[in-house]
This record gives sequence, structure tokens and C-alpha cells, in this order.
Amino acid sequence: MEQKREAVSESIGYLIIFSLILTGIGLITLYGYPLLMQQQSSANMRNMEQTMIVLQNDIKSLSYKLANYKETALRVSGGSLSLYGPSYTLQKFDITWTDTLGNHNDYTFIPGELHYFSTNDNTVITLENGAVIEKPLATNGSFMLADPRWYLDTSSKTLVINLMNLSTEPGTVQQLSETGIGTVRTRLLSTNMNLSTVSSTTMVTITYYPDNNQTITPDGYSLAWKTYLTDPSNLGMSCPDNFPKPITCTSTIGNINNIVIKEYDLVVETL
Repeated sequence: MEQKREAVSESIGYLIIFSLILTGIGLITLYGYPLLMQQQSSANMRNMEQTMIVLQNDIKSLSYKLANYKETALRVSGGSLSLYGPSYTLQKFDITWTDTLGNHNDYTFIPGELHYFSTNDNTVITLENGAVIEKPLATNGSFMLADPRWYLDTSSKTLVINLMNLSTEPGTVQQLSETGIGTVRTRLLSTNMNLSTVSSTTMVTITYYPDNNQTITPDGYSLAWKTYLTDPSNLGMSCPDNFPKPITCTSTIGNINNIVIKEYDLVVETL
């Protein structure tokens, strides 16, 4: 009987080609897809870093350029953007000094914060008190992407501290969140300025209390603020060795004649 070998050869060729295709798909799934997702996650982080800096510039325009309101369209991917008003945060700044009349001054400020939590990178990017701070959750510490507008005028020996508070409209819910495509509209609600002449024998002390109750950032952003305050190109303060553990952190600066504290209350209307 004559055997039909042509069909057998065609079946074997089909199986070989089919196996190669499945192997290729498997390799792409095993190695290519995680790499693609990592690249997408990195792109999301870079996008939110730039977005936070844009929002920081919006706040500067409202505070220093007398703009009525600022509106920024944004896209939130790979995580969520949330606003926590002062009622929902425990971190605070405490500024103390003694004036020329011998009065002890204690200025306490609780800032709200706008932060992006990346679910893929386990990283938080926060706009807090005029600074943009990034904190990887897998490691201790944090760092500033953009500094706040604090400065020391060495010629007049004047320390200027601008405090930025983010919250929602008074009488409304103090938490907002956003995912996907949205709009952030902010406006200036009120301002307050404190001007004081500092005694030549006193030191201006800035204490940062991190929010130890937050599950996302239990040590707060102590390292970022310590690095900023001690940087000689900024305020050049001195800090104790235990800074920035999640405890009260104090920085001290001397040789100041005047201290100016400006507090800006900003309202986030939509998020």
C-alpha cells in the first residue's frame, strides 16, 4: 500500500511553527511585559513630579502675584491624588523666638497637604507647605523636588518664612481625591503676616513635628525638611544628631534682627 508522507510532513511543520509562536509569546509575557509595565510606572511618576511642580507654581502665583485663581488640568495614572486639610493631618511647624521687649513668641502652623500615592512604585509625592517632597515607602527618608520660598536676607539679617496651607472651602469636607483626568482649581482665601524684631541674645527655633499616625508616611518628611533647613545655600540652620527620626525635630538659627512670617490660606475648590 502506498503511504501518504506529504501530510505527515505538513503536520510536523505546523507543530514546529505553532510551538515557536507559543514560545515567543511566553518569552514576551515573561520578560517583556514586566519591563513595559515598569517603563509605564516610571512615566507616571515623572508626569506627577512635573504636575506637582506646576501646582507649586500655581500657589506661588496666587500668593505673590495676586492672581484671583489658578486652574490646572492633570492626568492621574498609576495611583491617586488626595487632599488632606489641616483637620486630617498632625504634622506641624512650631517657630519660637524672643523679641526685643523680652516677650516669648510661639507661632504654630498646621499645613494641609496634597499628595500623590503611586500604587506601583510605593512612593508618595507631596505638596506640603510650599515644598514638593518625594518619599519612597520602601526606605527611610525623603527628599525635596522643589524648595519652599523661605529665605534669609544676610544684609538686613531678616528671616522670611512663607507658610502655605491647603484646605477645602470652610464648612465642607476636608478630604478630596482624584484619579484619571481632572482639574485642580485653587484660590487664595486669606493672608496673615507677623513681623517681629528679634532680640540679639535669642535664637530663632523651627521645630517640625511629623505625623506619626499616618500609615503612608509614618516618619513624615523630616529628612527633606532637615536637608533644606541645614543647607548653607538656604537657611544654614543647625540640627541635633537625632534629626530626622520620627520625633520632634528642632533647628536653630542665630544672628537675626527681624523675622517675618507670612501665612497664606489657599482653598482647593475642585480635585
